[in-house]
Amino acid sequence: MATVQFRISGGQVTPEITMPISATILDLKERIQLFTDICMTRQTLRFNNQELTNDRTISHYEFGQFATLVLGVKPLDDRYPKFFILVKSCNEQSKLIRVKETTLVGDLRSKIERHFGIPGKLLSLFRLSQEMKDEFPISAYYVCAGSQVEVVINIEPR
Repeated sequence: MATVQFRISGGQVTPEITMPISATILDLKERIQLFTDICMTRQTLRFNNQELTNDRTISHYEFGQFATLVLGVKPLDDRYPKFFILVKSCNEQSKLIRVKETTLVGDLRSKIERHFGIPGKLLSLFRLSQEMKDEFPISAYYVCAGSQVEVVINIEPR
């Protein structure tokens, strides 16, 4: 069975997903949802500035064996901009924290510092195995309702 390997760009995390050419674009979006937690209905995929249609098969677009797609994510409804994410540390301490998609990683770090009582400069945050940078919004790492952010505590040697 022929397959296409997709690199999904658009955020700070770049998933790679292999799909059979008989799958639909909707099937691909479902796989992206499993990886990123971004609901399929919020996803838009583009290839060479063309929006891909959910009911078309991957073979319809003639990608070849490898293609880079751009993932666009529709913003949340303004009536419900806040949601909870799970922040989990390596010592199994966890906490639900309320955020917005526009929350900067640095601001999330400050919230974690207050909740865990650990200086923010000792914390490294990870989403989908990617270290999060303070200057980006959490949405750049596909953080959405129910997502998990991993916290590594960097203990300084004495």
